[in-house]
Amino acid sequence: MLDQTIPSAPASARAASIVRTERRADGVAVLTLDDPAESHNTITPALVGELSAAVEAAFADAAVRAVVLRSGKKDSFLVGANLDFVRSIRFAQDAEEASREVARRFERLGAGPKPVVAYVHGSALGGGFELALACTASIATDDAKTALGLPEVKLGLIPAANGLFRIAERAGLRAALDLGLTGKNLRPAAALRLGLVDDVAPAAVGLETAVRLASRLADEPGHARALAKRRRRRGVGEQLERALLEDNPLGRLALFRRARAETLKKTRGYYPAAERVVDLLARFGARGFRAAADLEPRAFGDLVVSETAHRLIDLFFAQTALKKDDGLAPSERAVAFPVERVAVLGAGFMGAGIAAVSARAGLEVRMKDTDDAAVGRGLRYVKDLFDARVRRGSMTARDRDAAFARLSGAIDYSGLRNADVVIEAVFEDLALKHSVIRDVERRVRETCVIASNTSSIPITRIAEASSRPEMIVGMHYFSPVHQMPLLEVIRTKASDPRAIVTAVALGKKQGKTVIVVNDGPGFYTTRILVPYLNEAAHLLAEGAPIEAVDAAMVDWGFPVGPFQLMDEVGIDVGAHVGEVTEAAFGERMRPPPAFGALRVDDRRGKKNARGFYLYGSAAPRRRTVDATVYDVLGLSPKAGAVTADEIALRCGLAMVNESIRCHGDGVVSGARDGDVGAILGVGFPAFRGGPFRYADALGMPEVLRRMRSLEQRFGARFEPAPLLVEMARSGRRFYA
Repeated sequence: MLDQTIPSAPASARAASIVRTERRADGVAVLTLDDPAESHNTITPALVGELSAAVEAAFADAAVRAVVLRSGKKDSFLVGANLDFVRSIRFAQDAEEASREVARRFERLGAGPKPVVAYVHGSALGGGFELALACTASIATDDAKTALGLPEVKLGLIPAANGLFRIAERAGLRAALDLGLTGKNLRPAAALRLGLVDDVAPAAVGLETAVRLASRLADEPGHARALAKRRRRRGVGEQLERALLEDNPLGRLALFRRARAETLKKTRGYYPAAERVVDLLARFGARGFRAAADLEPRAFGDLVVSETAHRLIDLFFAQTALKKDDGLAPSERAVAFPVERVAVLGAGFMGAGIAAVSARAGLEVRMKDTDDAAVGRGLRYVKDLFDARVRRGSMTARDRDAAFARLSGAIDYSGLRNADVVIEAVFEDLALKHSVIRDVERRVRETCVIASNTSSIPITRIAEASSRPEMIVGMHYFSPVHQMPLLEVIRTKASDPRAIVTAVALGKKQGKTVIVVNDGPGFYTTRILVPYLNEAAHLLAEGAPIEAVDAAMVDWGFPVGPFQLMDEVGIDVGAHVGEVTEAAFGERMRPPPAFGALRVDDRRGKKNARGFYLYGSAAPRRRTVDATVYDVLGLSPKAGAVTADEIALRCGLAMVNESIRCHGDGVVSGARDGDVGAILGVGFPAFRGGPFRYADALGMPEVLRRMRSLEQRFGARFEPAPLLVEMARSGRRFYA
């Protein structure tokens, strides 16, 4: 398929070429990849065709001794396959043929008559990393923007140009499994340690370093062998591990048996790409490179046309679109205030997390709490987060020290005069928040945006204490802040558009995917979570065991079950949120009466080691239900009281229906934001595409039929959303 797109004329003859060739006086040809139609280079038939033609021309040119590949983009090398192209493929055979062709052409880079060196500055992801691995050698810059990785599994796909096997050859099967299954990025220094790049250089001299290496490889044929030997150099411990685990059949059997078990435990069979990664590397370990490379295109083709890949790619495009969205309506226009200094009020778990992502984003941060001990705990929490990043190689020691130096603590409001945004992360108490708002407003500039990190209290009510309500917004972060990717920005009817775009810009700078929602009790994410958790509570009241409910929802695709989630968030926090939503929505949001006993018994979940599960030194290694919670609730669970299918039906549809209600009420602006918020904020299964895509997949009449059936059995909490009723009658969908 790719052969058909290779231009018959040389790339230089085309008006908008992707690959430019510079023949230097020293005999090195520098090939620059620079797709004029894209902000980042991506693998397309056109790029592969032009690159192949340019490389072959360099190989045939007697004046060229060696080749260096580089990018013409400012901060990226090549970021993988063009997903518009991938999404356009309708037949598995077409994807298989494309994979074989790209792999063949990449292999030519390292097997040709002249050395080819990849100069990697910026992101080299997916096929970009595979391209660098296929070259004779590679140089990466030490720039913060340079990252290498194989993120395909996050899109429901697998690497398709033999990159997994080249990693296994150099760094071993365990490293290949880790990179292939997690999709994580490597910093250049970590890639160098694994032998996945050959040198790391400052960006100022990176290209010349690559040119010198290419020249040396041309002059000294034995240098390529020396590089290959150096890549495989390992310490005694690593050599022993490779010998025991990877280089003998029994060791490999144990390695892959464990990898399969752990993968299935995480994916529940819903993400087949991860299982294919294990299959391919097992074949590589048992039968070698060629056998694995022959199987890879077929696996890739099957995955490209799978429903899972389509949903995950849809999610990727939605997140990409949100990066360009300022959260305002098309008729609104506003420019964000510059943000250089942020104040965070509250140094607890949430406040410290917000401070950490802000300092890491390059902002000056002042973190305030009521006493020195609390501030000290917050600073220690941030320091521990940064230290962990350094240990994992995702942050350098220099960057850690610089980020931590941007953070300061205080027990008073000193320094707030210079703050551009103040984020309060105090307890969920309206009177306390009113007091904080009044104290802050007396000390900040009129253009300072004041944000509340509340998870349920309407921002309009918080803004009642403000003399400038137009500058009050909600910024609902999720716990733990440094890991959860979503930020929910809440606007009121009084919100100044400049305050909204400022909050959105700050969230993006902190590395968050941001959705803007309209104010209301529980906003969007909390509001759709409450009926889901309440339904789990109703199932427990009917006799379903805690572990059965959690297992059913994990099997349906949630990362954790509802009772484990309540323990993690805090049963007391959940009870408070439930009071807010019940007051607003009545019987539809009412939990079973017995659950009030949890507060009387001081059950707050994991944080005080008193929840639905056992914690602390008394807890066994395997997660175990605290059986005493049944006595507190006055319940007697019975295995099989409710089937797993019914548990999933009731909890899942409770969230879907409330999501549709939020859309109809204007809380979310559209299905895209609703799906992203549900997946990234509350763990709705990504492979199902979010509640709105899931409803589309079932069909509105079928969703309505199921809701009517549940309403007849259980009453008002399953009353279908008015928008659902209307769409079922009109035959409309959320997505075209």
